[in-house]
Amino acid sequence: MRSLSSSTTEVAGDSWYPAADGYWVPESEAGHYPLRYGDVCATPNPSGCVTADGKHWARVMVLHPSCELGAKSADHTEVVVGRINPVTSISARQRPPVRVGWSEAGGVLRVAHANTFWMPPTPDQDDDVDWYLDFQRVVRVPLTQLRAAGRMAAMTHDAWLALIRRELYYRYRWLVSPADVMANEAARISGDRGFLGPRPSWAPPA
Repeated sequence: MRSLSSSTTEVAGDSWYPAADGYWVPESEAGHYPLRYGDVCATPNPSGCVTADGKHWARVMVLHPSCELGAKSADHTEVVVGRINPVTSISARQRPPVRVGWSEAGGVLRVAHANTFWMPPTPDQDDDVDWYLDFQRVVRVPLTQLRAAGRMAAMTHDAWLALIRRELYYRYRWLVSPADVMANEAARISGDRGFLGPRPSWAPPA
């Protein structure tokens, strides 16, 4: 039987990730969404997004600013991006816990690979390669370079919530429930008169 401390039991049973078909905005609708936190982009060049042996990262994800990068963003704005790797780049033993975010040993459920965020294939792919973000591998790049490289996938609002929750745990070891993340984001977005792009159904204008 699984065991956890009483303070984490309520949220430990929650899935870290939404269903695979709920991650990405359909390509036909992506143009309505500004570039923002959680979006997947091609690797800018030159950018510093390289491995120790000089190979370019496969893809990057926008991690900061944690909002929309609209017209108010100046050309000199710097954006923090994180490295995205194919799940096939890690060992077969590591893949299942990376894909679910939990591991169980001796009846104890624990957060697995807290520095990662799993993602299914993006709409532009013609294969079934899935991905993970590594929060430990980040660089700053000029927004102009990121836009020139191009966005490969726009993240849905529901997947956005999962990313926020996972990043909170990675940075602060704060295990927050999905409902609490949604409530805080709903309050932020509902009160933002300048919010760009379609609003999530759970955050109508205040």
